[in-house]
Order: sequence, then structure tokens, then C-alpha cells
Amino acid sequence: MSLGRVILLAAIVALVVAAAVGWLLTSGRPSQARVHLSYPEGVAAVVPLGISAGGAPPINVSVANPLDNDAPATAEGKKLFGQFNCVGCHGYQAKGGMGPDLTDREWRYGGTPIEIYKSIYEGRPKGMPAWGNAVPPYSLWELVAYIQSLGGSFAPLPGAPADKSAPPPGGGIPAGQDQ
Repeated sequence: MSLGRVILLAAIVALVVAAAVGWLLTSGRPSQARVHLSYPEGVAAVVPLGISAGGAPPINVSVANPLDNDAPATAEGKKLFGQFNCVGCHGYQAKGGMGPDLTDREWRYGGTPIEIYKSIYEGRPKGMPAWGNAVPPYSLWELVAYIQSLGGSFAPLPGAPADKSAPPPGGGIPAGQDQ
């Protein structure tokens, strides 16, 4: 074997050994380049979906709407209800049509504020689109405030905290503006 081939073979072996050692040293611990994702909806991420029509599983998380009883937020939620074409399925009075009635007490996926938020955020099977990636949390809570004002929703559990992921009133991005 010529000296050139020996050097080439040694270089290839050294490269393979270095790659193997590098892989062994890094395979046991998490990569620093890994992206860590968190749920943008905060505590809403732990609230489960309803199991079947007419009922949702009991949950141990309840979050009050931070914009509950806020008249300007409710008015903005009503405008958003029209702008996002919620009226196309739920009707102008939210009494239903292709989508369910939002003014009664029959809620397939739960009618507490956090469950309504999750239905808007994640969408639901058979037609409800997910708005979570298109609408900021503050605007979602405005929609929830409007839906709550219609009278068909349920109150959160007593002592439920407000969601910390929603900015305080006036601190959000007004509807219709880009982030």
C-alpha cells in the first residue's frame, strides 16, 4: 500500500472516530439549539376538550375572563363577532344556524369562560375554525366577554383567577391592527 493511501485511510478513520465521539458526547443531553415551545394560550392549554355532545369532562382548572363585565371589551367583542364572520354560522343574534346557539345553556364543549376561549382558540370538529394563531389573546377574551353577555354561558368556578396571558384592558392591540 502506498503512503498516500495510508494517509487517506488514516484521515477517514480519524474523521469517523471524531464524529462517533461527538455523537456519543452529545446524545445524552438536550441540544442547546433545540427550540422550546410554550402554549401561547397559557393555562388554557391544560383544559381538555369535551368528550361528547351535551357534556364535557370535569376539569380542575377554571379561569375567569379578565374582561368579564367590561362594557368596552364586550362592545369590541360584538364588533369582532361580525368582523370574523361568526355571524355566518351562529347568526347575527348568536341564536344559531349552521353553528350552535350561543345564547342557551346547551354547550357541547363547555360554557365556562375558559372553555369558550379554548373553543375559539383551538376550533372544534365539524366546522368551527381555530382562531388562536390569527387573533391575539386580548381579542379572544373580548369575544368571550361578548358571548358571556348573551346570557348562555356558565360562570367560572368560585375564586377562579383571571388568565395572566391576557394583557390588562387598554394594553392589548386594538382589533384590526397588525402586531
